[in-house]
Amino acid sequence: MGRPPGSRRHRGRVMTGRLAIEIVGFGRMGRAVARAAAERGHRVVAVRTRQGLRTPEGAPLSAAPRPDVAIEFTCAESAPGLVEELLDARVPVVSGTTGCEAAMRDLAAVARRRGVGFLWAPNFALGVLVMFRLARTAAAVLGTRVDFSPYLVEHHHAGKRDAPSGTARRLAEIVLDRTPRLERAGPVPEEGPAPPDLLPVAWIRAGAVPGTHELGWEGPGESLVLRHVCRDRSVFARGAVAAAEWLRGQDGPRSADEMIEAWLEGRGEGGQR
Repeated sequence: MGRPPGSRRHRGRVMTGRLAIEIVGFGRMGRAVARAAAERGHRVVAVRTRQGLRTPEGAPLSAAPRPDVAIEFTCAESAPGLVEELLDARVPVVSGTTGCEAAMRDLAAVARRRGVGFLWAPNFALGVLVMFRLARTAAAVLGTRVDFSPYLVEHHHAGKRDAPSGTARRLAEIVLDRTPRLERAGPVPEEGPAPPDLLPVAWIRAGAVPGTHELGWEGPGESLVLRHVCRDRSVFARGAVAAAEWLRGQDGPRSADEMIEAWLEGRGEGGQR
């Protein structure tokens, strides 16, 4: 027998029940989150846009039922203030906005003081979360080998605002933290060889590609390549809803790494039932 919609495991128990979700930002990602939430049997109680609170159908709301969690995908300029407002109201938040990483780290401290669940990640695709984990292992092994040279390439649609992407920046952090000879990440010079302390990073903005990330190491006689290709932005939405399910009952800031560990231990199933 399958589990009820929205059920999850927590410390050996199955937690059931629909989530009441507020979606913050209702562009392409917000609409994808609404669809993913419905697929999981959850209820969207409000949508927050520049025009204020509305129903998912667009009707104005003077007030909305208190949500169990808010899922935020807006822009770097708006996200920190919106997230802080929700945390101050003691509403748990799942946030996927990139380009404001420093502010999100500060908000983790706010969540800790408030005792409110908060999970920010640059990418909620399950494959990318696994890629982060694999990258840590590969970088830990190869980072001390001077004969292995890492590189990073990412490709996104022409309308993406930040470059490199938040996912690319996180991958670069993983490599730099585990490769003592590298001190910085960025594009190679237009002329001359790449500096020995540089992790080469290249990015492309063209077409309608939701996101492709490739992290590789070139060694003597061999190459190692970790590559994730997103074919549809719905993977980000499904991952964000899975994160909201996992965040229920958590206090303070949490990370995607903790979520993956919980799934590996059987406390949740990657958003699938």
